[in-house]
Amino acid sequence: MREIITKLLRKKYFFLFFIIGGLSFFSCRKENVIAPSAFTKEKREMLGDQIRIAIASDSINFPILSRNSQADSAYWYIQKLYNQANNVYKIDGQSVIGDRWDRNREWLVTILHLDNIKTAFTTPGGHMYISTGLLKSLEKEYELYYILTFEAILMHEKYLLNRLINEFNTNTLNNLVQGIPPAFGSSTLLDVSMMLGELKFDETMTSEMDELAVSLICQTSIFDRTGIISIMDLLDEVDTKWMQTRISYDYRNQEDYILNLPIVSGGDCGSFKSNGGYQKYVLDRL
Repeated sequence: MREIITKLLRKKYFFLFFIIGGLSFFSCRKENVIAPSAFTKEKREMLGDQIRIAIASDSINFPILSRNSQADSAYWYIQKLYNQANNVYKIDGQSVIGDRWDRNREWLVTILHLDNIKTAFTTPGGHMYISTGLLKSLEKEYELYYILTFEAILMHEKYLLNRLINEFNTNTLNNLVQGIPPAFGSSTLLDVSMMLGELKFDETMTSEMDELAVSLICQTSIFDRTGIISIMDLLDEVDTKWMQTRISYDYRNQEDYILNLPIVSGGDCGSFKSNGGYQKYVLDRL
């Protein structure tokens, strides 16, 4: 009888040892975490394309203003300026071969029919969304161009990618790119889409992006680089999501500060603000 009890106890301890060992093994295993540097521009473009599909399928949260409407000229005009702002990035001769933007892929502008929400955001890989509420709050071309260049900087310089990685991690984003179905409770493409308009960029990030935006304006256009000052005069941060998420700093609306920001060598800063084009092609059509 004692021998039987001893054998049972040995089996019990062996089983417990096996379970504990197994748990220790799995708890010590580390998931292969993808480094942010491995999230290439090609992957960012693929993720952006899939997010665009997710947004198009959610008309409740993202009511898209039809391109086949009187707003067709607004689409044409904004897309033209957005292409102009991004052209220098599309050329992209400084990046390493194998990690460059696809020159033949258009970064599309989409207008959201949201009169009560003043927002704008980009997807990884370039597609941009801007609400009718924000567009109707602006008055001149150089104000719009400032927002377009700011969002181009935010996307291209990895500010957006890094914030998304902080929220979702690289493995989750990579799985979405690869089309791997999310596990129960994991983030989906729609979750990422909803977060794009909510991501906040602190004062330090905003000041860095302003500096780069000013330089990009001078490099790519004849527009006056002080558009942000007029934007801040027109928009109230309390009811403007774009400003709530791109957090301003104390001297952002000071002309001397903006005019003294460094520009790309050879950049020729212009003084053009408007010839009525924004009113004609955008405001009169919305």
